Order: sequence, then C-alpha cells, then structure tokens
Amino acid sequence: MKVRVAVLLVLLLSLTGTGALFAADQATAQVTVQVDGREIVFPDAKPYSVTAGVYVPVRIAAENMGISVYWDASASSVRIGEGNGAVTFKPENSANGNKPFLKDGRVYVDLAFIKDKLGAEAVWNKEKMTVSITTKSNVLKGVQLFKQSMVKLTGEQVIYIDPYKVDGEPKDGDLIFITHTHGDHFNLDEIRKVAKSDATIVFPAKELDKVTNAGFENVVGAAPGEEGTVKNISYKAVPAYNTEKSNHPKDREWVGYIITVNGASYYLAGDTDLIPEMENIDADVAFLPMGGTYTMAYEEAAKATNLIHPRIVIPYHYADVVGTRDDAVKFIDLIEPGITAILMKE
Repeated sequence: MKVRVAVLLVLLLSLTGTGALFAADQATAQVTVQVDGREIVFPDAKPYSVTAGVYVPVRIAAENMGISVYWDASASSVRIGEGNGAVTFKPENSANGNKPFLKDGRVYVDLAFIKDKLGAEAVWNKEKMTVSITTKSNVLKGVQLFKQSMVKLTGEQVIYIDPYKVDGEPKDGDLIFITHTHGDHFNLDEIRKVAKSDATIVFPAKELDKVTNAGFENVVGAAPGEEGTVKNISYKAVPAYNTEKSNHPKDREWVGYIITVNGASYYLAGDTDLIPEMENIDADVAFLPMGGTYTMAYEEAAKATNLIHPRIVIPYHYADVVGTRDDAVKFIDLIEPGITAILMKE
C-alpha cells in the first residue's frame, strides 16, 4: 500500500553550465527557498549548501508547489503527483549521472528533473543563497499567511482576511473579509492600513454597524450560509463557533469564509471548534485554527482536516497568542494520507 513519505526526501539543486564550486565557508550558510515568490517554512530538516550544490527537502518543496509526494515501501519507489500527470521512479542506490538516487535514506534529484518532470523552473542565486522555484500552476501561488489568522490572497483582486499587526501601510486590498469582532481579527486601523480607497469590506451581518459607523461606505453583511459575489470574487459565509467554550458563541453568528480565487477554493475557518457543519465544507485549501484555549487544539484541528479532506491544509491562529510550533508539527503527524499539510509559520 502506498503511504505518504515517511522519510525525508531531499531535492538536489545543482549549478548547471558554470562548473563553479561553492567556497568552503558557504557550507553552513543559511539557504532560503522560495516557491512562486513565497519563502518556504521547513518544519524539520533545513536546506543547506555544500561545495557541489544546494540541497532542499523535496517533500516540502514539492508540497509547496501543490504536488503530493508518496513513498511506496514495497517497491522502494517514489510517486510525485496524481493521476496521469504523476511521476513515479525507483531511485538508484548511489549517485549515477543525473538519475534520482538514494543517499543516507534520502532521495535526491537534480535541477533537470525539476524542469523536465515537474514542469517548474528552479534557479540558484549563489550571491543571495536563494533557490527560486517557479511553477506554472499552483493553488498556493499568491497565498500568504501573516500573524495570527491574517491571510492575503493575490489574484485578479487582492484579498485580506482578518488583517492584524500589519507591517507598513500597503493599501492594496480590493476586498477585506472579517470573520468576527475580537481584536486580533478586527481592528479599524488595521483595515485602513490594507484597504484601497474603494475597497469592499465583507463583515458579520449582525454587527455591520461597527464598520458603517466608522465611515466605510462599501460594506457587505455576511451571515452563516449566505453566498455572494463582490468584484467578481465569489464567497460563502459558513458557521464558526465554540461548542463548549464561551469565547465564540453560536448566536453571535460569526463566520468563516470559502473564497474562490483563480478557480481554486480557500476555506478560512475563523475562530471555531470542530463543528458538525464542517462535514459540508468543500475546499481545495483549508486554513484551520489550532492554537487551543479559544479555538481547536491541534488534535481537534486534525480531526476537522480529515473530515473536510481538502487537498492542502494550512494551520493558523497559533504561535502568536496561544499555541506553539511544536503543536503544528504534531498536527501534521495526525493528517490522513492524501492531504498535504503545510506550515507557513516558523
């Protein structure tokens, strides 16, 4: 039976056409890896450089490209991707030209493999110690997670969800979605930092006056179960509440959102516990809180993930106020095969 890779797969990205070698003092320098302009977070093994090239954990790299990676223990083979587009290979037991090979329980591939088999560009910038991978199609392209539950989706429109402790004043937001009125999700000054002058704010309907009374003109109310389209972006408001805690009562009608951008659907759960309504959530990418105390802890968030079964799950609402990075790593271990879990926070 094919199971998700248990051992760390490592991607060898080598210099091509230059014959240059890295200086010995670069062997321990920090290597940064970006996919479509977004820096990757590595939860365990880190990328590193040696005299012949730079090594990057391929499972993390591929999953951040939106590609699943599986290890077939019975056949000692690797499968990257799904369906007719999947790439399956049995690595060599040692380095053999440009073929994928095993070394110390790791699988390595070179730059040509990424280009020819995975259809992405991979460029090594020696001066900046940065690997830049550019994909042709990736549901995570334009997706950024910031502090707490602040998410930015960039496509035809720039969308912010729950802006919080924003750096600078980008003022590039076409749409601002607010899940509820707690201070780490709703703050008028934070909205003003990200909103264009003609931005539209989607806000819990029962408390709409909190933004209309503040002078915002383009405001749309959202109640659980309601659907809408604003500036060619379709969305659905879904319930978000605590089942036993008192922090997020169901009768406040606070919400999460399913937002469709560039043909992909993103579920931003807001502050919630595992609730029955999640059984009806259908999304490509799910952002789920797992900080505990005010929302689900990591065990419950994993159950929610396995119930929803998105292609990709990204935990949020941890490591800023409550919850730890260690919880996020434990969360990944509880996710069922076929779901890719990605950490976007250090």
